[in-house]
Amino acid sequence: VCAAAGNEGPQQRTIGSPGIEPSIITVGATDDKGTVNPGDDTIAHFSSRGPTIDQLVKPDLVAPGTDIISLRSPNAYVDKKVMRQNRVDQWYFNMSGTSMATPIVVGLVAQILQANPSYSPNQVKQALLGMAQDMGLDKNHQGQGYVYLGTK
Repeated sequence: VCAAAGNEGPQQRTIGSPGIEPSIITVGATDDKGTVNPGDDTIAHFSSRGPTIDQLVKPDLVAPGTDIISLRSPNAYVDKKVMRQNRVDQWYFNMSGTSMATPIVVGLVAQILQANPSYSPNQVKQALLGMAQDMGLDKNHQGQGYVYLGTK
């Protein structure tokens, strides 16, 4: 199970339920600064940070979470809450948040499970953590690294 870390950053100890659960893959958000080069990526200012109330290191990973173009469902709750200027054409909108970063990790989980259908949830989590790229983060507060979508 993957859960968004929350958008209560940049203060520490801002990850809430369900992201505080040890077995969940908790996902924070990065800001790519609008560039292709990952060298300038940082943790998004809004991304919640650990440790949890139980002193667990969270989020587990971070993924792109700013200015993400996603599907729009006209007249749905989120569509009514998003400002008109965030709409991109008729069927898309632009949003930022850890809820936008989490589906990127979920897609990677699907690929891991497709290649390894017998993996347990813990094996999936360990595979993701093993692929994470170090961003020079304060690992106690901002995650174990940037989710890596390639092969090592």
